[in-house]
Amino acid sequence: MFKQTLLPIWSLIFGLAMITTANALQNSLLGLRASIENFDTAAAGYIMAGFYVGFIVGSILVPNWIKNVGHIRVFAAVASLASITILMQSAIVTPWFWIAMRIGTGLCYAGLYIVVESWLNTIATNDNRGRLLSVYVIVIWASQTFGQLLLNVAPPAGYDLFIIASVLISVALVPMLLVHTPSPTISLPEKLDLLGLVRTAPLGATAVVVVGFSCGIIMGLAAVYGTMIGMDVAQISLFVGASYIGGMLIQWPIGKMSDRQDRRLTLLWVSLVACAVALIVPYASAIGNTTLMVAGMFLLGGFAFPLYSLGSSHINDQLRPEQVLSASSGMILLQGAGGVIGPIIASTLMDWTQPDALFYFLSLAHLGVAIFAVYRMMAKPPMRVEEQGSSIYVGLSMTSVANTEMWVDADPELETLAEVVEADSRHYAEEPKGKSELL
Repeated sequence: MFKQTLLPIWSLIFGLAMITTANALQNSLLGLRASIENFDTAAAGYIMAGFYVGFIVGSILVPNWIKNVGHIRVFAAVASLASITILMQSAIVTPWFWIAMRIGTGLCYAGLYIVVESWLNTIATNDNRGRLLSVYVIVIWASQTFGQLLLNVAPPAGYDLFIIASVLISVALVPMLLVHTPSPTISLPEKLDLLGLVRTAPLGATAVVVVGFSCGIIMGLAAVYGTMIGMDVAQISLFVGASYIGGMLIQWPIGKMSDRQDRRLTLLWVSLVACAVALIVPYASAIGNTTLMVAGMFLLGGFAFPLYSLGSSHINDQLRPEQVLSASSGMILLQGAGGVIGPIIASTLMDWTQPDALFYFLSLAHLGVAIFAVYRMMAKPPMRVEEQGSSIYVGLSMTSVANTEMWVDADPELETLAEVVEADSRHYAEEPKGKSELL
């Protein structure tokens, strides 16, 4: 039974919930505290971008650490470092120090997520992988929403919220160190050819970069925006949390629809909707309607965040089996690049013009994806729907490196990735239509 699969790994699920909650709390807390400390908006953008710099570096380095010393030691080490970097930000409040600590936090979180994801993928089988990854995604989205609500526990001007974030990570460490599940191994990805990835699926690559924009801006700068327009902490937590709820609820039907038609068409209309709903927030702010602002964030999260699932699914549709490993690493780099560039551009525009420039930039970025989707649909004939793979549903913090790398370890009798993909394809071909697993 599926419950018997979940019971032995409760510590992994619990640890995942704790570290994701801490990350969501810290994202908005730093934005609020930066405003309280009178950091300029551009400095706040650099601070938020630092996380993605560290995340990229960690995604490259951590798999080798795991191979050398094992999952549990790496988890303990990076969790301890993440806890330290959070506490240090409460002790030394200067922009450049926060940028350095934020880079360290990003590296640590890359390690935490890779450990958890690779462990879960090793436990998963063809019979339960879809349900197990569904639980994983639900835990991530729910924890990110709960993390926003924790902003109301204490004033952001003090030390309490930093301590809570640090404690959450430390609590995640305790059951992980006591788990009895055998620690898996991890394989290093093949050499990355980022340019080849972009040439193979330019629209998918563009979507992944733009969702990096969205994640970096909404997670880090939405709280800054709320402070600039006079929202209180409770309103900001609801304002930012609404985007997570929207992403969680709307991602699934969008992915299902993309499986039934040319995925580029889905990318087109989802981008257009995201472009339009991004303008709801500045409009609602102008008329002083907070409820409409929250609704706008719900819709923005619902149509902006699924672009990663759509983009990565479209990329994987175009790949040969031997290209999948390097593509997963490439997608991390592309999203990370978007996460670095997006907050810097948005915060600079906010400094030069007005706070609403944040949402105008997001709207323009999604309009660019829609225009490019039209161009690609005109330039290249559609792939047959039957040839498309299943949608890849993800939470905002999934790394995809471990997800793809651990396919090889899912069945010890399959020694190459090509054999895994070929076997999995046969598995789906033998299933009745509509009964395939979630991958």
